Amino acid sequence: MRNIDKNQKWLKPFLILVVIFCTSCTPTKQKILDAEHAYFGQKPPGLIPEVFAPGIISVDSTIEHGSPAFSPDGNEVFWQSNLRKKDKDTQIYVMTMRHEGGQWSTSEQTSYGSMPAFSLDGKRLYFQVIDKEQGDALYFIEKCGMNWSEPKRMNLIDHFPELKYAYALSFTHSGTLYFFGHAESLESMNNFGIYRSEFIDGAYARPKLLPPNINAGKGVLNWTPFIAPDESYLLFSSNRFNDQQDIYICFRQSDGSWTEAVSLGVAINTNRGERFPTVSPDGKYLFFTRWVAPGNEDVLWVSTKVIDRIKNIELIIHY
Repeated sequence: MRNIDKNQKWLKPFLILVVIFCTSCTPTKQKILDAEHAYFGQKPPGLIPEVFAPGIISVDSTIEHGSPAFSPDGNEVFWQSNLRKKDKDTQIYVMTMRHEGGQWSTSEQTSYGSMPAFSLDGKRLYFQVIDKEQGDALYFIEKCGMNWSEPKRMNLIDHFPELKYAYALSFTHSGTLYFFGHAESLESMNNFGIYRSEFIDGAYARPKLLPPNINAGKGVLNWTPFIAPDESYLLFSSNRFNDQQDIYICFRQSDGSWTEAVSLGVAINTNRGERFPTVSPDGKYLFFTRWVAPGNEDVLWVSTKVIDRIKNIELIIHY
């Protein structure tokens, strides 16, 4: 800053206040995914899944209904926990924590519905609102500085009411949306089907069911999909080869077709049931849920090298 003339000494305190004000109003959050505070400072897993954040997210008294949704910078996380009462009624909570001042905040309950999912740029958080009278609907909130906007309705189900609902959203870099919704024509379990919807001219086009090697019919469960941001692979849960919910992967080929579904293997899939696969924003970890005990579903995480190994095998088979 240039020297202030003695006749302009009154400007100095004013300029200091301006600098302080501008600095305090500018977001200062930094990406922490490579720092020691990333993922609550948990020791990173290897090729064997481990319970993620025990006592923080994975809590014995609740059912972790979905993997945690971390913001792209790693500073914020949302997740759903269900509390099942003795009368079989279930209370649904979406919890959140923030990394501020070098430490994580305590968990807080939000007013949002269920199944939170970030957009890839972190500017939106999507969630589901379940309404037995008016039907399910999708909403989103938008990042406003360090805060979130009021919820806004996403009109996907309004435009395509045959879906009835849309759960477990995930997005590609191009904006294409993957989710599972109502698919009566499949005759699948619960009429679930996995869909793909392209983002065209500022709106989502009519969703299309993915092919039979993903959407198996006749009583088979097809749900909780996660699409890789580059759309190179799709993870989802299914009971197609046994009575258990296992996690499968299909790889997208250069012509847009999909390989046959492949199990992630015995290290991931057990006789307890696994679902809700997602990959962390930095691409290093696979999160999923497992029924670790009756009435207790926890979040587990494992290195995404398990996906790389399967991909290498598939490349050898197909090429």
